[in-house]
Amino acid sequence: MEGKATTFCTIFPSYRDYHFFKDPGQVPYRFARLGYDTTLVCYRNKSSFPETEKHMKVRILPDRWMSRKFNSAIIIYLFFNSRRIDILNTFHLNWSSLLFVGLYKLFNRKGFAYVKLDNCIFSGKYPWEEDYASEKPAQTGHRKLKRRLKGSIARHFFLNKVDLWSVEDEYSREQYEQKYAFFKGKLITVYNGHTSDLPGSAPPCGLNEKEDIIMTAGRLGAYQKATEVLLEAFRTVASQSSYDLHLAGSVETGFLGYIEDFFRSNPGLKQRVFFHGPLGRDELYGLYRKSKIFCISSRYEGMAIVFPEAMYYSNAIVTTWPVSLKYLIDKHEAGLAVETDNPNALAEALLRLINDGNLMAGLAQNARSIAETQLNWNNIISQLEEEIKNRMHREKHTA
Repeated sequence: MEGKATTFCTIFPSYRDYHFFKDPGQVPYRFARLGYDTTLVCYRNKSSFPETEKHMKVRILPDRWMSRKFNSAIIIYLFFNSRRIDILNTFHLNWSSLLFVGLYKLFNRKGFAYVKLDNCIFSGKYPWEEDYASEKPAQTGHRKLKRRLKGSIARHFFLNKVDLWSVEDEYSREQYEQKYAFFKGKLITVYNGHTSDLPGSAPPCGLNEKEDIIMTAGRLGAYQKATEVLLEAFRTVASQSSYDLHLAGSVETGFLGYIEDFFRSNPGLKQRVFFHGPLGRDELYGLYRKSKIFCISSRYEGMAIVFPEAMYYSNAIVTTWPVSLKYLIDKHEAGLAVETDNPNALAEALLRLINDGNLMAGLAQNARSIAETQLNWNNIISQLEEEIKNRMHREKHTA
């Protein structure tokens, strides 16, 4: 860029260094790579930000009771700095994000506000749908007065200040924009990408270098993840194939009993089912690299970062229908999807892949291609930048 760099500010109060590999870190980081003067604003915490601070400026605000209770530190920051911010980025459709946008636009009427929603239609109803979606307060007596008051203020003063919203899949964008008036003409799709292109990441490999491994990753045993469905499906898969199952992630305490019962009933699977616990980035990427199939049996799922990560490492994807990946599965053959809570259907899909080498190779190649294009953070942010620039240009010439 010529002259003074455009300033881009992400406000994410609870940021931790591990968020650098997720959208709160990647959005400002990739804008910084495009030449923007980028700042990440968050509250101080016990940990430091060694990874994040290698790549962009971090403005750490004091984490006191008043800051947390009333967002006073961020409000003060916006009071003194809004006019220096060309583009403000916040996350989630909640009171805090809308308050930040409202104050920012009050102090800088020429500024551009972008809110990235971590929402999809497959994850049920969100609190904002009750609080902010109606022009009139929802007739629900159980809601507390404070919540109703915030909802009313947000509807009348803050929602229309947002210049651009985004959700993480195309089906959600279509339905939300049709259903909620404040999204009209302002809602786009911004996928969550992978960070496997960062220096130091394990390189991908060909299918012939991989092992007969089905893997999953996430909060094992959580209701959302339906890990028990995957284990039940693998009983069938194990009896008809040589594949092993590897599970990465923390195990919910209440699920430990289920695991004990599972191995007690299936002692032969103790040598074929491996619980790795939480893995570091290098170990997790190493497991992606070795596995042929990535399987998530969730009852609902957004665009979880594990999808683009696994796809980058050429894993054929098997999952369930209520996930944000559904659009890419439908339109670009990104994987196979089955109904939820159905171990038989999941086992059938897994065995279909295992027994059809051409299908396995085709889906693995598609996954890799999609990860390099549509789920690549550089491409995602370049498209987002173009959208923002076009809208800022239109607003400038219609003001």
